Formats: sequence, structure tokens, C-alpha cells
Amino acid sequence: MTELTLDLWAVLSLLVGQAPLDAPKLAYTLQSPVVQRDIHNAWTDGFFGGPVTLADGVRIEEAFLRVSRRDPSNAWGLVLKIGGSCVPRAEVLRRHEGLAITGHPRGASLNEETHWSRPTPWGKLGFGFAERREDCLSSILIAGPAW
Repeated sequence: MTELTLDLWAVLSLLVGQAPLDAPKLAYTLQSPVVQRDIHNAWTDGFFGGPVTLADGVRIEEAFLRVSRRDPSNAWGLVLKIGGSCVPRAEVLRRHEGLAITGHPRGASLNEETHWSRPTPWGKLGFGFAERREDCLSSILIAGPAW
């Protein structure tokens, strides 16, 4: 497992600052190999990285990047699955103003998430909180404008 000297917020800032994201940028930021898996199709490619332990005890359990083959600068999305130390919802909301609830659990699993997101100049930023630990961050979405 890769260990970084950066905390979650520094990694998030680096990723957002590199939008649009691609596999080499993700691998460089996480200092971890990013591999393509067989979920690519005629329209998109899928890449996975992680796990990575951050300086604050937070873990990026998995990073999943999907990139459009036709429009990679606009149609891309990165999901970071978060574990390790709890990142409280109040801290996320304090650091990222303008977030609104954009998705709710439907009751099928304790892993379903309440999603908070907002549009950005480069696309969309979102945070998920699973029912299992509803006050702790469980995922982050960074996506291009066409995603």
C-alpha cells in the first residue's frame, strides 16, 4: 500500500487542479500504479488505482477513473472510495460551500449513500456518505462537465 505525506484535502486540491483528469495524472498524484481493467468498452476506458494511505489516517481504498474515448477533456469522472479515519460530514460542508443533497439512499443497503454535490467551472464535485457510517465521508466524485 502506498503512503503519502499529504492529507485528503491536499490530494483533492491536486486532483481538482489538474482537471481534466487522466490515468497518468491520477497515478502521479496518488504515487500509485493505475491500471486499466476490462470494463472499457467502445465509448470509455476504466482505470483503477489504490489503496493509498494519507497523512491524516484517511485511506483512498480505491480510485476509479472512467474517461470517454471520444471526448476525454469533457467526459471523465473519478470516484475515490474513502476509508480509514472518519472525515466528518460537518468538515466537508465547512470546507466546500454550496453543496446540496443530490442523491438519497433507497433502502437496499447500508452502503448506499447520501450525495452532496455542486457544479464547478470544470465540472462537478461531490461527496458521498454511506448509511453504514452516515456522518463519515465514504466517497468523492470529481467529474468533467459532460459526465
